[in-house]
Amino acid sequence: MILRTATPGDINALKELYYGTITSINIKDYNPEQIKAWAATAERTESLLRKINEQYFYIAETADKTITGFASLETSGYLDMMYVHKGFQGQGIATQLLKKIIETATTLGIQTIESEVSITAKPFFEKHHFIAVQQQVVVINNMQLTNYKMLLAL
Repeated sequence: MILRTATPGDINALKELYYGTITSINIKDYNPEQIKAWAATAERTESLLRKINEQYFYIAETADKTITGFASLETSGYLDMMYVHKGFQGQGIATQLLKKIIETATTLGIQTIESEVSITAKPFFEKHHFIAVQQQVVVINNMQLTNYKMLLAL
């Protein structure tokens, strides 16, 4: 697996990965209406482009350039996005991306990484020493979804 910085040319592949992960992996924890509302946010390409340009945005890919996951970190220490392709779950990709995020945060002098994670992702983050500090309800496209505010002290 290769880790690299995302570029604007990656947007279509990132949109597909994001949509595919939500509609295939998160369906075990969210109902069909919630999945539909959440997955619809994949069309916000202007937001994705802004994140690529303004955040530390990393991509995991195979030797043949298949994008298998991505993660992004704001300079504030907020881990904004982390998704792994539906066909590459359980292969350590999220762990490698998280290591890169932690390495970047440490280099930037960030003391705490904060994130808002899905019900599905919560066990992964707990395994990597994040602490859930709050269960919360977020509204996406007029649909309520439960997620968790989680922190990792560095």
